[in-house]
Amino acid sequence: MKNRYIVIVVVFSLLLLLPFTVQTVVDLQGEKRFRSLDIFKDLVYTPFKRQADLSVAADTLAARWTAAREAIAGGAETSDALEPVIGSLSDLESAALTVNAYAELDSGESGYKLLKKADTLLSALEDEPETFPAVDSALKAVIAEFSGISLVKAFHDIKHYGIWTSRYLRAFEKKVEDENALVLAVRPRYQLAVWKMLNDPGEKVVLANRGLEEGSDPWLFYRQDVEFLVQASPMDVRSAKLDNPISAITKFRDQLKEKNVELLVVVVPGKPSIYPEVLTGKDLSTVVKGAVGPQFGHGKRILDSLTALGFNTVNLYTPLWDAKAEDDSLGALYLNDDTHWTPRGAELAADLIYEKVLRMMADGVVDLGPETMDYVAFDSLADRMGDIGEMSGLNKFNTFKIQQVTGHVVSQQTVTERVVPRAPADSSVQDSVVYDTTRTPFKDDFRKSKILILGDSFSRIYQTDAPVNAGWISHFAKNMKRPVASIVSDGGASTLVREKMARKAGVLKGKKLLIWEFVERDLRFGAEGWKTVEF
Repeated sequence: MKNRYIVIVVVFSLLLLLPFTVQTVVDLQGEKRFRSLDIFKDLVYTPFKRQADLSVAADTLAARWTAAREAIAGGAETSDALEPVIGSLSDLESAALTVNAYAELDSGESGYKLLKKADTLLSALEDEPETFPAVDSALKAVIAEFSGISLVKAFHDIKHYGIWTSRYLRAFEKKVEDENALVLAVRPRYQLAVWKMLNDPGEKVVLANRGLEEGSDPWLFYRQDVEFLVQASPMDVRSAKLDNPISAITKFRDQLKEKNVELLVVVVPGKPSIYPEVLTGKDLSTVVKGAVGPQFGHGKRILDSLTALGFNTVNLYTPLWDAKAEDDSLGALYLNDDTHWTPRGAELAADLIYEKVLRMMADGVVDLGPETMDYVAFDSLADRMGDIGEMSGLNKFNTFKIQQVTGHVVSQQTVTERVVPRAPADSSVQDSVVYDTTRTPFKDDFRKSKILILGDSFSRIYQTDAPVNAGWISHFAKNMKRPVASIVSDGGASTLVREKMARKAGVLKGKKLLIWEFVERDLRFGAEGWKTVEF
């Protein structure tokens, strides 16, 4: 009996070690994917190497700041003198923010806050020379924090960011799942077998074809989008362990007000909120508009709560629902096997956000100044391989079809007037006027824009991927006839995109309006929750 237990334990241990053993062999053969021994390297080597790198970076910053101070005192241009200092501070940030292979420095750490403060003050020094003492003090604090090799800090990193912490293990586990050679070889074939035998597209995907015409391509829904609707509201007592999104949004609004920036909140409905009939098969054509109305879920209720609390908000739910009436002639508002909207849905959102900003301007809530740009749009086809299909792992077997969409690519247009003089010998002919038209691709303008957009993949789709510059951001800019700037984090609009913004020194300089777009499921499932981010 005991021998049987020993055999079971040995076999189980070998199975546990198999993925790491296979990956180690692959690594030794020169493949560059997941490094099996990173976990040991991060325990005995990385913390001490990081301390050495930080010390060198801090010493370099100190030397360059001293040189910059002397140059400025000698009459040199401030921007030229500060350029090497900015580069050194950026190098120090890069070394500090990445603690090891799988953990990033927490935004609550004192070192993080010192770096961000110094970064922000340094970026403003050129335009605000009176802040020189504050910059000097901040940089000296940063240098004191990171100079010298500290074993105490190395062991702090091991304790709070090491292999036994949840933040490390979660990232490590995800790396194993996504990039381990054995997993990459076996998982697709397993998923294909399950699909063929059970018609199961995988744990992240919900397959639905109810309510669609017979013979239509099936629709795929992201399971988290569905779970968001059927689980308790993030504001329910049963969700007490979750971060409170309204508290985080309120804090963010107050932070922005201190910098004279207005906040506009845009909650994007998930596909199941707009097309529940495809999931349930229930005929919703009998819903009487204005009498019963569509029964939206938690996302709309939280949006309504924000509106009641005095926030500037945009309601996309009702307009998108009403727009379904024209699907037969104009096409659906969301892609078949993707979480995101079609170009039609994105452009409708851009129009609604534009109308809200116009009302805010008319009511004196925000002053964006005069229109300064002209934009034009032209059609462009793009092939979309849906992200939900990719999540299923079945797209590599051509299980789901590529969907072709027509986007409208936005370009900036400049028309200049040029006078062509008449021929000197012909007095009967007057000078003629010629209009030259030039078009340049749409791009973010952080320097001139008074509008900053924070968003997730709903802001990225069609904007930075095919057909490019056809997303809601560029169409909003076209409507506004003003430049805009954007910071986008796929799947991270609850906290990660604000942390990304906080790392960009001076990003709010000159801004009057911040538009914060996030999909409704992030109210429960947002990456890193709904933290307070200092900036």
